[in-house]
Amino acid sequence: MSNSPINRRDALLASAGILATAAAPASVSAQAPQSSPSPVGGSTILKSQSLAPLMGAPVQLGKAENGAIVNQAALDAHAKTFPPRRETIKVADNIWVMQTPSVGSAFIVGTDGVIVWETGDNLEDGKIYREEIRKVTDKPIKAVLYSHSHEVLGTAPLLEGEKDVLIIGHPNLNANLQTSGVGAYFPETEPLQWARVYQYFNAFLPNEGPDGKWGLTVELGARGFVPVNHPVKHGEEMTIAGIRFQFFTEGSTDSSDTMLVWMPDQKVALNNVLWPYAPNIYTPRGSLWRDPRAWRDATRVLRDLQPEMLIGQPTLTLKGKDAIFAHLNNYLDFSNLMLDQTLRGILKGLGPEDLIDFVQLPDHLRNDPYLAEIYGLFAWYPPYIAEYALGWWDGDAATLFRLPRKEVALRLVPALGGRDKVIALAKEAQQNKEYAWALELVGYLWRLDPGDTELRQLKADLLRTAAQHTTSMIARPVSLTAALALEGKAKVPRLVPPTLEQVKSFGPGEFVDRHRVRIDPVKAKDTDAMIRFEFTDADNKAVALHVRRGVVEYVPDAGRYYRKPDFTLALTREGWTKLYLNQATVAQLADRNELKVVGDAAACDRVLDLFDKFEPEKNTLVPASGVGRL
Repeated sequence: MSNSPINRRDALLASAGILATAAAPASVSAQAPQSSPSPVGGSTILKSQSLAPLMGAPVQLGKAENGAIVNQAALDAHAKTFPPRRETIKVADNIWVMQTPSVGSAFIVGTDGVIVWETGDNLEDGKIYREEIRKVTDKPIKAVLYSHSHEVLGTAPLLEGEKDVLIIGHPNLNANLQTSGVGAYFPETEPLQWARVYQYFNAFLPNEGPDGKWGLTVELGARGFVPVNHPVKHGEEMTIAGIRFQFFTEGSTDSSDTMLVWMPDQKVALNNVLWPYAPNIYTPRGSLWRDPRAWRDATRVLRDLQPEMLIGQPTLTLKGKDAIFAHLNNYLDFSNLMLDQTLRGILKGLGPEDLIDFVQLPDHLRNDPYLAEIYGLFAWYPPYIAEYALGWWDGDAATLFRLPRKEVALRLVPALGGRDKVIALAKEAQQNKEYAWALELVGYLWRLDPGDTELRQLKADLLRTAAQHTTSMIARPVSLTAALALEGKAKVPRLVPPTLEQVKSFGPGEFVDRHRVRIDPVKAKDTDAMIRFEFTDADNKAVALHVRRGVVEYVPDAGRYYRKPDFTLALTREGWTKLYLNQATVAQLADRNELKVVGDAAACDRVLDLFDKFEPEKNTLVPASGVGRL
């Protein structure tokens, strides 16, 4: 079969009894009615930056310094906007940028003190930043400025020995940092989201070699967050150490606590708006809704200041008013285009999956280095926007009755000729460099028998090739991690549970409430039991879980509930954490005097056994520490 993707598509259409639609004329008469896009011909797959590298388009592979095999286009784009190494650079008479390829910081020396922007991803970053500052000046640190809630975890060691420091940030920041930082719609999903975060920040990949780490590699560690003590209003002005600052909080990027810092006398902006790649509107870990309009608004505020120097996170420092203005205009246009063209596609009758290759960038945006497709994939964004706007239904009445994918696989695999034929089709697609289609075919068999040894290796091979061909710094490590896990070379957690620090940072009932989603309704179908939890380290606040025939009701005020408890546990949040993480039973904690129980401890444990457990042998129990750019 021909290796030409265009000829192959025509052949596929012909074999299906469908003729490819002829190319549309260059112009259409104003009187002639315009038809909707054809559902078969005229595919834009080969124009899609996201999909073309995995569907037969020519790809040149390259090697990073550590030997990692990466799409050369991604390596080239990365070099244009990312700092090459950790170093401190003087960018103005009183401003130094402390940059790395994954996180950035800066400090400004004023008349009688230092102002620090960003504190890093962990305690080690904060220590390094302090050392770098002390190489330049011994003036005290007067203020810390947070651009948003991600790079704020090195503050404690940075400020060691300092007094009366202003911690300036968005009014939402402290509340957002109370959670683990992954931005969950439903906090109950955070253990799964953290497992995904570890994957796409290269945590399970080797340091060197073809499968080596590449892209944003964040070292997760202990948190040193110091809360904001001066939340600012949009447009608020302050003078700190003789330096004038203005702060802007309208619009947002990857979190709802974005703060833009403006130094009007020097025309310098410090920002988390212009990233070294396109705005990442959707992230596969499953974050809170990222509204393209909010990113657009934040970009507009920054653009209209017309800065002459732009210090970013974690980009190279940009200088030159005209160049900065042009990049910010393009950035704003990208957000508008992604939203508006998605909505246009919806109005044309396209559903979420139809939109995957519908939105295409014009050349001037495609060629802007700050809009390179090297983090998220553009193909992810339109379906995400469409599902947020209208939900999953694509408008075809037939899909109101769609089957679960395993049921589809049960019927489709025999229709395609059985297991061996599907394997052969997948290998044929692999030969034709249609790796995305090969993975789709493998997926049908995977749903039926994930233990199939030959299938596991084929899937691993395809995922490794996909990782090497994609330009995405998220898709690459996730795909490689999955490949290594299939080959038994990496142990990847399905869930990353919270730490005691996180549990204790919330009100005493928060994680009791979260526990309700782990009930097994089949095991609990005949159970009616209520467990009351009295937290001795929180003024004996009493909450409860009422297991009621397969359903759990969380009771925020156990003393006012309509029925009496069957069991009462008096314990600390540390004791509850041990129960929550299945590190001990009620009976064991009672024997160790770590809780007091009213009722039969063994019977209470039998009720708690109706809930799914965190299983250490299946989950690498890595602390859900703070992380950088998400």
